[in-house]
Amino acid sequence: MTLDRESLLNLAADEVAVAEFVNDRGGHIIRDDRVAEDGDPAIYWLTLQPRTAPDQKYFSRYQWFTYPYEPASITIVDGVRGSSHVRTAWPIIPGYRPDSFDICRPFCREGYQLHAEWREGSTAWRTQGNPFLAVVQTMQDQFDNEYRGRVA
Repeated sequence: MTLDRESLLNLAADEVAVAEFVNDRGGHIIRDDRVAEDGDPAIYWLTLQPRTAPDQKYFSRYQWFTYPYEPASITIVDGVRGSSHVRTAWPIIPGYRPDSFDICRPFCREGYQLHAEWREGSTAWRTQGNPFLAVVQTMQDQFDNEYRGRVA
């Protein structure tokens, strides 16, 4: 799937703040530029680490379909361009489901697909500001405050 030009421009503008945020916390961001064969510029690979376990690196894949109007599909992977079906790549955090290989929280496509009630009220997807940064900040907060180790 190729992202529309508006979404690409919005992502490029917001990516700068995301990169700054994750870099300041020992993480990393890579935009997938392999468009010709199997990549899409709407895919990003992020590395995050829990504050309490800085030696533990977690990789996540974000795929945007229309930005900032819809949440990204987010999954935990075993490395940049890696598989999402490796249980030991997953952190133990409430709502992060290594047996389903998805995240059931109100900031990603999978969460909203499972819980239609999240589409309204305080859990509704917000398009204002920098939604990409807001999602990454939310995930980093969960890694910092809800992390209980790596799935065995």
